[in-house]
Amino acid sequence: MESWECIEKATEFIEKNLDREITIACLADIANLSPFYFQKLFKQLVGKTAMEYVKLRRLAQISEELKIPDKKENIIDICLKYGFENHETFSRAFKDAYGMTPSSYRSNPVLLSHFLKPEIFLQYHLIDENVPIVTQGIVLEVTRRFLDKPKYFAGYIVEAAIDPPSVDPLGEIWNKVHSTKASIEKYMPEGNEIGIGLGLGEDQKIRYFAGVETSEELKNDELKTYILTRRGYIVCKFEAENFYTLITETIDKVYKYMHLWITKKEIRVEPTAIELYYGSSPEKTYMELWIPMAEESDEPHPA
Repeated sequence: MESWECIEKATEFIEKNLDREITIACLADIANLSPFYFQKLFKQLVGKTAMEYVKLRRLAQISEELKIPDKKENIIDICLKYGFENHETFSRAFKDAYGMTPSSYRSNPVLLSHFLKPEIFLQYHLIDENVPIVTQGIVLEVTRRFLDKPKYFAGYIVEAAIDPPSVDPLGEIWNKVHSTKASIEKYMPEGNEIGIGLGLGEDQKIRYFAGVETSEELKNDELKTYILTRRGYIVCKFEAENFYTLITETIDKVYKYMHLWITKKEIRVEPTAIELYYGSSPEKTYMELWIPMAEESDEPHPA
């Protein structure tokens, strides 16, 4: 068994036993490693110590329970269930991770950025182009595509603070897109959507465009236009078990994997990634990440 597989076994065990006692000795035994070597290898592959990782994954699970409407379980009961000694310890850990207290979050849930369970398998496997793989509930395929005519999108640009980094700053712009989508998508009824980071603006705020595909460039004082230009792209096609997982855990893992894949393949690309969401159904679980290739790489890739 490869060393990374040992750590993957440990992270799988952690994920299934967040509400039970977890010790280094137990995890090392599952990984079939000495406690010393297990802790060293875990930190190297995951980026956190094993027990810090356990704490962060427990906080992620608790946050999911706290946002359930009409959940009657007290916060203290929830935190004790997941191994926190008392409410004070839990509240401090939650605030350190997410910048707010558990009670504040429960009264006004927002989309949080969690420390995710890593896909260690993907760190050690470069998939071939046009060959889909399935790993940990993700279906993933990478291909090259030459876009022979532009795609047009109408939407909005926002500058959003990234502090605290644990709170998703883009919910407001997507709510705005969806509230006006009916008037936009009459120009392209399929309802395809796009999201793209435009770099940092003033005060180190992220600039982000979110919009809906249209059949032509719209001229409108309020709406902005983004054009997916005629050129070559690396396209990562992927799907997840549900829409929430798709736009949180899965897309984060795909971004990390594509950085690794492109670096290892030594493909020259532009520093841009375009999120393309197909269809207008809230149950959609498929999307694509488009990365423009550098101009000398733009020609169609032979099959």
